[in-house]
Amino acid sequence: MPKIAKVSIYLISAILIGWVMWTYLGVKPMSKDLSVIGEGMPAVVLVYESYAPAGMEAMERLKKVRPELESYMHFRVAHIGTPEGDLFVRRHDAFDGVMVLFDSSGEVVRVTMVPQAIDQLKAELVRLQ
Repeated sequence: MPKIAKVSIYLISAILIGWVMWTYLGVKPMSKDLSVIGEGMPAVVLVYESYAPAGMEAMERLKKVRPELESYMHFRVAHIGTPEGDLFVRRHDAFDGVMVLFDSSGEVVRVTMVPQAIDQLKAELVRLQ
């Protein structure tokens, strides 16, 4: 195999590995720790099932606004199928793809679907401040 082909393969492999790491490891996952609700910062909790599309798509939209808002707002998840997630779902009458918005004292402000439009989602979350 010519040297240029080997170099090209190594370069493409390195770029692909870097992209995968950036895409999947560069984004900090949302915590399942719901104990921070009511501790002085507003919080948004997404209810999701790992195999259901509504919650996973909603999570992708939340990840887009999270970097800009997480300095003054907690982003958490309640995973259906875990004891904590199931308790949260029963307590807030929620289901896959729903976000529960809490004010800084831990009071529920709203239970709603995650808006499709990123600008609407951001506006909804900014109102929690």
